[in-house]
Amino acid sequence: MTREQLLQSVYDIMKDKLELPTLSSFNESARLNEDLYMDSIMILQLLLHVELDLGIGVPDEVLSPKELHTVRTLIDFLDRLQKAEEHA
Repeated sequence: MTREQLLQSVYDIMKDKLELPTLSSFNESARLNEDLYMDSIMILQLLLHVELDLGIGVPDEVLSPKELHTVRTLIDFLDRLQKAEEHA
């Protein structure tokens, strides 16, 4: 999956699965907490959908707040995880 496809997939999950009302603020520099108003439970739900719908494993031990700060850091993080799985 390309980075652009990842971005679109995360947007689709936020729209269709989480029904996030703040998607008008969605862009790569949008902060998950401050701009999209996602709390920790919503972020966990997003990561669960990433695992189930996209098949990208997100191990608990690699999660850190810096990876979940903006849409860009989240997509970069997921892209790295995806590439690591491909090379495993």
